[in-house]
Amino acid sequence: MAYSCNTANETLEWINAIIAFLKPFKPLMDAHVVNFFKDKLWESIDKQWMDCLCVEPVKNLLKLPSGVIQDHWPTSLKEFILTLRSLVLPRDQGDLRMMLPDLHTNSISSVLAQGMNLKKKHEVEILAAIVKSVAESVGAQTIVDVGAGQGYLAQVLTFQYQLSVVAIDASSHHGTVTNARAGRIRKHYAAKMRKSHPNKLSLEGLQDVGTHPPCKSEFKSSLVLAGLHACGDLSVTMLR
Repeated sequence: MAYSCNTANETLEWINAIIAFLKPFKPLMDAHVVNFFKDKLWESIDKQWMDCLCVEPVKNLLKLPSGVIQDHWPTSLKEFILTLRSLVLPRDQGDLRMMLPDLHTNSISSVLAQGMNLKKKHEVEILAAIVKSVAESVGAQTIVDVGAGQGYLAQVLTFQYQLSVVAIDASSHHGTVTNARAGRIRKHYAAKMRKSHPNKLSLEGLQDVGTHPPCKSEFKSSLVLAGLHACGDLSVTMLR
């Protein structure tokens, strides 16, 4: 079956197919490396597969991630690899202008860019513009910046794009740094903010999201989840 990400429903169908495919192998995926050896978890793998792959030349094993199969392999193994290959999400870089026709990227002022290197500045400029465009397209009133760090993205969204932002980070140190940085920026933007109708960014005491999650009553409108560097399992945690 050919999958597509052309619509939200098609994307969800693809994701559900991946979940269904991976579910039988969850014990293997959730196991720590130590447990894999201690509990001999390889014994849970189909014996035909193991007998076949254990004697297979390394050059053929290296082709497995690319979906290359061998004619003499068990039928179930070949079907597994081909199905796996068909479920791989596309890695081609998308055309942002096509996906978000109203996207307008603005350069960050020197005040907002303080502390950022060129790479970070480029990342924040692009993602902030994307978040702004998505928020407008879905009518979201609040942005939740998960893993906000020192608040680079959150502060650009607030001061430059006048969006209401809830910044969440597990590190109290990051909260202190963010508050100090926001204070310096706020002084510069005070006059500009009074002339417009900005939404104030609440940066006081960033909380450990695992210990003090925001109350559901705080979010009465639609939200946009954002993460500048959603490394490790942060992306998964954000969606739970």
